Amino acid sequence: MVAKSKSTAAKTTAAADAERPADAGAPPRVKGPTMKIKDLVDQVTSATGGKKKDVKGLVEATLTALGDALTRGEDLNLPGLGRTRIARTTERDGASMMTLKVRRGAHRKKDGTEPLADDEVDG
Repeated sequence: MVAKSKSTAAKTTAAADAERPADAGAPPRVKGPTMKIKDLVDQVTSATGGKKKDVKGLVEATLTALGDALTRGEDLNLPGLGRTRIARTTERDGASMMTLKVRRGAHRKKDGTEPLADDEVDG
């Protein structure tokens, strides 16, 4: 009976080694909660006080613009999100899969004195 448990332990260890990534020194990735578009719309609605219907259209348009920029291979540099660059892309089953690297600094809250955009001169 002892031999059976050693055999089982060896199989379990072998299976764990096979599933372990090449960089075994890295901490294991723990999957956290997933934000969905409904959650994002709710948070933006709460933060801005806007109407949910209007905010949803703006959020969807923003996400589409970000996705299009990544598809074109552009890096993103967006306050609140950070600097994002494409580390690797692959095509699998008709879908483009991207590995992104995001570098975030200290999150600074806008104090209201800095304009969101430069003033444009009509002319």
